[in-house]
Amino acid sequence: MRTTLDIPEKLIEEAMRETGAKTKSQLIKDALQAQIDLAKRKRLLASKGKIDLDIDLDTLRNRK
Repeated sequence: MRTTLDIPEKLIEEAMRETGAKTKSQLIKDALQAQIDLAKRKRLLASKGKIDLDIDLDTLRNRK
């Protein structure tokens, strides 16, 4: 999908230099994926301690 974005050229250049991205498209794809991954990690961390799995590892691993 083609989209027109107004992003400062210096920001693009710095991001490409720091990340090693070869193209602007790859830079944007990687940045979007990084933001998605970060949001998912934050949501997962927010649920820490709130989920009771009630798992017996010995039974799960057939150790009886």
